[in-house]
Amino acid sequence: MMTSDEDKPYKNMWVLKTDNMIPNLTWYWWWWLFFVRDPDKPTKTKQLMILWSTKYTKDIKIMDRQWSVKQLPTWEGQMLKFNGMTAAWWYDNQKMYDPLLLEEMNFQVSHEGNTGELQPIKEDTDYRFYGNPDKYIVNLKDHKNDFHFEMTPWNNYLQEHRFRESTYTKKYSHNILQIYGMKMKGEIHGTKVEGSAYHQRVTVNAPGAPWYWGIVQWANGSFTSYSNPFIGPQIFRTKENPTSLLDWGDISLYKNIRFYNKETDTEYQFKSKKVKIKHMVENGLPIFDVKGRDEEKEIHFRLKAYARAYWRFQQPKRWGMKSILYYNEYPAEVVDFSFKTHDGSLKVEKSDLGEGVSNFEHTWGKLI
Repeated sequence: MMTSDEDKPYKNMWVLKTDNMIPNLTWYWWWWLFFVRDPDKPTKTKQLMILWSTKYTKDIKIMDRQWSVKQLPTWEGQMLKFNGMTAAWWYDNQKMYDPLLLEEMNFQVSHEGNTGELQPIKEDTDYRFYGNPDKYIVNLKDHKNDFHFEMTPWNNYLQEHRFRESTYTKKYSHNILQIYGMKMKGEIHGTKVEGSAYHQRVTVNAPGAPWYWGIVQWANGSFTSYSNPFIGPQIFRTKENPTSLLDWGDISLYKNIRFYNKETDTEYQFKSKKVKIKHMVENGLPIFDVKGRDEEKEIHFRLKAYARAYWRFQQPKRWGMKSILYYNEYPAEVVDFSFKTHDGSLKVEKSDLGEGVSNFEHTWGKLI
């Protein structure tokens, strides 16, 4: 696999890479995750996820909704137009609303420089995402919902717009634009809220395989993440059950851990063979234990889910195999964290970083 971090026009939030689309496989989404502080439960944030997405397919079922693309992403001058869906879930620390929103609509994306707008076109609703790196705004407003979020810079590391492109073969690739963290203020049904937010814009030009992924945003401006796409028996999972006899034998495509320590203004990375990711299920919800160790440093942290949202995708069988993917997202609390260098120059414990807010994913099945 080849990965490029080059500075390309796709670092612009509003510029989508639309070449090399592959029938049945190509998948696009803009995705925000909001961590809403709850004074009554400081270690467990309320969370909302919203995404605007489209896929190059004539036949897919998302939860119980059958859908086929009416217009692929097409540039008309400086305007990008496409047909897709807006989806969201919301956990208010008591109940998971999943889905909160799942509706087909048309979209148009316009921009001037790095200021732009993604506008879903649907009467009597406002599901817009707009702004620029100094302030992004997301609305989720309709006859049932009234969410408004404003995101502003947190620190230089978290705010950076990082574009990475990975090529697996001449045909298959994916790219991602990430913002590791922004400060958030907003209103939910008229009540003022604050917290933080995380963003991804993703293009997948490959079969959808399982993955583990998670982030922690720390109160002092530090950041932790891990990522591990893989293949193995879990690609044959087709049920929503949290446990399965197929949950073994993962063959990792790659693994990494990132830890940015605000106090030293330094990012530390652990890659592949230096990373171990384990999970268990307790009372129907997973706990992930993540470790990294190399010649210079080591890290260990444990994340425990306190809620679950999932999306079920199904496409027609190919090559005699079912094409079903479960995309599971888990609001989580940080149970434990430690980092140290082997020369003794730095040691960081959970208490040094302030409260951590977290979400992680465990996806199983496949889309082919």
